[in-house]
Amino acid sequence: MAKPTNYIVDTNPFNLAGPPDWFLRQLWEFDPSLALVASKQGFFYRLAQRRPLKLKENIVNDILKEQADTQLLARHGLVPITTVMATARWDNPAIFEELRRRAPWRMGGAQKFTALLEGQEREEEIKRRIQEDERLSYLAKDSWKFYQKLIGTRSHLWSPTVKESSLPWSKGPATVNNAPKIIIPGAPYKPDTGATWVTPRKR
Repeated sequence: MAKPTNYIVDTNPFNLAGPPDWFLRQLWEFDPSLALVASKQGFFYRLAQRRPLKLKENIVNDILKEQADTQLLARHGLVPITTVMATARWDNPAIFEELRRRAPWRMGGAQKFTALLEGQEREEEIKRRIQEDERLSYLAKDSWKFYQKLIGTRSHLWSPTVKESSLPWSKGPATVNNAPKIIIPGAPYKPDTGATWVTPRKR
């Protein structure tokens, strides 16, 4: 079985171990135009896509003198998509789910993808309003009790009905997250299933 070639090591100054071969084969099967590149700027990888460059390499090098990874990708004819931390779990399906999310055609086309995003935004807005109503209701109740205490119509000691930390709207995001650390979004992902820059392999 041929060794996957959609991983570009280059100089690899941070000695990144690189993804396993099975992941690279899975990445090829997902979209043959994608590749991982060992970063020159930190302990992470650049996930990029083969696309025709619109600027000459000497122009890119002159403009982006301090952006080592941008120069590296331009030299290999790649456009950055996102960044994957070196500590990512390669068997975590969230990596490919993120790529699917960035590719509207995999979500049923542009119109369906837009409708999906708008639906998610509506759900988030409804949830936000419900949480805000709950917050205001708690505040109103406690304000009324506090007012009764001030005017002397409340005989026993006043204290808030509900503690701030127990309110649903006060809870932050879950602290446990096994998703790979994918950061620094780049160019929109436009899959190119006709790419021929690497040779397809069979399992």
